[in-house]
Amino acid sequence: MSILDDIEEVSSQILSSFPPSFIQFLETNDIDPTIYTVQSLPRYIRLNTQFPSSQLPSLSDLSSQLDCTQIHQIPNFPHFYSLPSVIKIVNSLAYKQGKIFGIDLSSAIAVYSLDIHPNDQILDLCCAPGAKLCLISNLLDSKGVGTITGVDISKNRLSVCKNLCKKYKLAKVRLFLEDGTRFNVLAPSYLEPIKKIIEKNRIQNDNKNEVRELSFKEFGEIQCSDKNDLIITPFWTPKILRNDPQKRDNKYLYDKVIVDAECTHDGSISHILKYEKSGWENFEKNFLNPDRLNSLWDLQRALLQNGWNLLKPGGILIYSTCSLSKKQNEDVIGWFLANYQNAQLETIPNIENLKTAPPKLCNNNVDLFKVARFDPIHSKTSGFFIAKIKKITEP
Repeated sequence: MSILDDIEEVSSQILSSFPPSFIQFLETNDIDPTIYTVQSLPRYIRLNTQFPSSQLPSLSDLSSQLDCTQIHQIPNFPHFYSLPSVIKIVNSLAYKQGKIFGIDLSSAIAVYSLDIHPNDQILDLCCAPGAKLCLISNLLDSKGVGTITGVDISKNRLSVCKNLCKKYKLAKVRLFLEDGTRFNVLAPSYLEPIKKIIEKNRIQNDNKNEVRELSFKEFGEIQCSDKNDLIITPFWTPKILRNDPQKRDNKYLYDKVIVDAECTHDGSISHILKYEKSGWENFEKNFLNPDRLNSLWDLQRALLQNGWNLLKPGGILIYSTCSLSKKQNEDVIGWFLANYQNAQLETIPNIENLKTAPPKLCNNNVDLFKVARFDPIHSKTSGFFIAKIKKITEP
């Protein structure tokens, strides 16, 4: 029996365990079922560079703490490592100290595609459960006045984000419990507290080789609950962003926006296999409900539109999902490019050494060769879709 025959046999076995509704979903969306035969994808971690480099674990430290020799640095992605999926990181000293965090490589590529600079004002419109916030914060670093605004509609998931912000010392992040399709708070305009701390650090470290990272204790924190008629009170924010007046001037539109949109999660292999073991009833109810599928495309388009409205001219928007469905990916981007003449599709950077799956033809035949599709077979990551769009000033 050939390897192809083996794959076909395994695929048939897996397909036989899927409910008819999911099989129909895969067929309708032209999703290759063999991706679900790949059950040993690497686990990915990143060093939390909020800490000075001298305090971060080395490769040998990680190998010792995780009792693993199969840890590899990822080319083109600094401080990023892969390790076998069976390795648990939660008991390691580095994890307990908040010096490493887990994030899939495909999700990280979406963040890197923002091309983040220290003074960027960044909006993460569907921010839960928070790994993207950690990486965005790391890339902003402490040398500029850049901030992150995270939005999510789920209080429970946003609470997880809040805990991550505290654990990983994400000092310039504010969180809003809001509907991402309607959120309209612009980037912070009152940045003087950040500027003062940066200047204080600069003066204190003029004669040192390594700049001290901003201390989270200097920022403090506040759990927000009071409401008033003039501003939308954040769900959680550090004190340095607490007094932002939420000005409505267009100069406070965001420099970068990421819309990691709600989707059917069919690209998350661990997510799908979890239901294979525990039962498909909840998956069919939560993700394959016909009413939900019919409304999901509208939701994704609305999130994309609102993110675009909050983006500065010249800014970058990333649209991503963990679905491999053409309707939730290429069709959404094709529709958007056809309707927004100031939208220009850009190439996803730093993926030359990664194999990606070819994009699918969208309904209106817009050329989408610059989008990126990741899947377990091609890229050895979870299934993921990324489109990078620039808001050009002249259509």
